[in-house]
Amino acid sequence: MTNEDLRFMKMLKTFGLNKLIMCPEFVLSLMIPLGLFYLIFYIGQSQLNSLILELSKVIVAIDAAIIVLVITGLAILLSVLNSSFLSFINSSNLYVKFFFPFYLSSMLWGIHILFSIILIFFTYSSLVSLFPELFCLVLFIYVSCFLYALLNSLSLVGTIIRLGQKKTEFDEVLGKVDSLPN
Repeated sequence: MTNEDLRFMKMLKTFGLNKLIMCPEFVLSLMIPLGLFYLIFYIGQSQLNSLILELSKVIVAIDAAIIVLVITGLAILLSVLNSSFLSFINSSNLYVKFFFPFYLSSMLWGIHILFSIILIFFTYSSLVSLFPELFCLVLFIYVSCFLYALLNSLSLVGTIIRLGQKKTEFDEVLGKVDSLPN
């Protein structure tokens, strides 16, 4: 596997865009904001701006903390796995399947941080009143991206469990090979 194979877009292509769009996390991340937008129409504009501003400030900190957790989790996972198992994963073309979700999660949180900054800028400026449709679109993407990143990060637990299962299978096979007589 070359460095080029480990680039985000190459790994995304290998992982499959369909897997990202057709998953329950993506569908939920689009449906829940639609319900929230229905409730927004019952809140006054000044109250909404104040609420969004305060929430986006807090959520930027949450985004940064979760991105650190995801990267730390990946680093711990890689340090626990031995080189022969990592070679096995690489040779079995499972590398992208197990490690791309961590990459994706980090990218999603990074994108969400950018949207948080854009939302704060929108709220502080008079752009909200000048471009309410654009503001609604940014808000929809913001909430959807947050939910998708959150649900994606939670699904990393399943990825870690599957990786642990593969590691156990690998160790069992390796143990059987080591116990064969010479």
